[in-house]
Amino acid sequence: MKRIDGIYIVIGIFYLIAGMVLGIVMGMRQDFQLAPVHAHLNLVGFVSHSVFGLVHRAWPALRAGMIASVQFWMFVLGSPLFVAGIAISILGGMIWLAVIGSTLALFGALLFLIMILRTGLAADTA
Repeated sequence: MKRIDGIYIVIGIFYLIAGMVLGIVMGMRQDFQLAPVHAHLNLVGFVSHSVFGLVHRAWPALRAGMIASVQFWMFVLGSPLFVAGIAISILGGMIWLAVIGSTLALFGALLFLIMILRTGLAADTA
């Protein structure tokens, strides 16, 4: 994916805005029941996507190959499922969506580690 760095950063900014809006709404209502959702919007959503984007910008070689696309889609699809699943489980629903989403996000993070070990670190030694 040629522009994976920028796409990750834009997605991260959307999560940042969503997390901030949720935080403002919770503060205005003085109802902090969804604080874990707010935290995950900011951490998994904003921080993780932005860091992935910045690392891809620093190491363009990470973008090469099918693994970058698989990793991107696993994390990008897993993250909203994870966050929505947390909200649903807090509000009394089942946890299965959070489990599926967190598993996809985890596998995306593990693939990212593999990409760094195979490509990123090798690029520094060359």
